[in-house]
Amino acid sequence: MSGYVNLVEIGWFLFIGLLFMGLNLLLMSRRLIRTRYGMLSILGASVWPALMIVLSVQGGRVLDGLAERAVTLESTLAWSVVVATALMVCIPGITLIRRMIQLARS
Repeated sequence: MSGYVNLVEIGWFLFIGLLFMGLNLLLMSRRLIRTRYGMLSILGASVWPALMIVLSVQGGRVLDGLAERAVTLESTLAWSVVVATALMVCIPGITLIRRMIQLARS
């Protein structure tokens, strides 16, 4: 499994993403940056590690793993990488869109 997924790389990407998300949340809570710019920065801080996690899968065929009908280790890892990436991008993205709609209404 260590040849398929580099866990150290994924750990560093998650650490860097969480560090910048936390920094942006701290700056927003202290009102040092505006909310819309902070949310854009959080979206950027989540997109970069998410995409790098997908790119860090080595020696595996992610698309082939997604298309398999049987439950194998490769298909499970491929689906977990895709779902994790989608969650890391969609949660801040949806939050940003909701916040921008609230700002437009008021």
